[in-house]
Amino acid sequence: MVLVGISLVAGCGGATANEVSDAGEPPTGIAAGPTLYYLEGNTLRPVIVPTGGTVGDVSYGKLGDVRGAVQYLMLGAGLSDLAETKGLRTEVPELGAALVDVNVVVTDRVITVVLPSYDLSPLAVDQVVCTALAVDSARGGTTRGTTVDILLHKGIGDRIANRTCPAMS
Repeated sequence: MVLVGISLVAGCGGATANEVSDAGEPPTGIAAGPTLYYLEGNTLRPVIVPTGGTVGDVSYGKLGDVRGAVQYLMLGAGLSDLAETKGLRTEVPELGAALVDVNVVVTDRVITVVLPSYDLSPLAVDQVVCTALAVDSARGGTTRGTTVDILLHKGIGDRIANRTCPAMS
C-alpha cells in the first residue's frame, strides 16, 4: 500500500523539482492609465488612456483619482492621439477653465460627482458614471452595490441619483 502511494506521488506533475518554466512577465499592479468611457455610436466603450499625455495645455500622467478622470473625460483626453480611439466621441461637454469646479466625494456605497454644468445628455451621464466607477474600482473600490450621484452646477441644478454603469452590468 505504501509503494502505491509513493509511485502515485512520484508520477504527478511531470516536472522535476529543479526545473524552471517561463511564465512570461509578471503583472506590475500599476494601470497604464485611467479608464475613460467614450462612445462608439451610442455604445459605451472603455479606453485606457496611457499616462504622460496632454490635451491642449493640460497634462495628465497617472492613474489619479475619480476627480482627475472626470476632468480628463471633460477634456476629451486620449480621443485624438490614440489609434484605438478613432471613431469614438463624447457627449460630455468640454468645460475648459471650469474643470477646477469638478468635485468628487467617494464613500463605501456612493460616488458623488459635482459638475459645473447645467445639463448632461443621458449618454454623457453614462460616460461620467462608468468612468467614475472604473477608476474607483482600479483604485481598490468595488462596482458591486456602488452607485454614482451627479450634482449639476454645485447642487443648484439637477441631482441625478443612484446610477450604475450600463456597460458593467
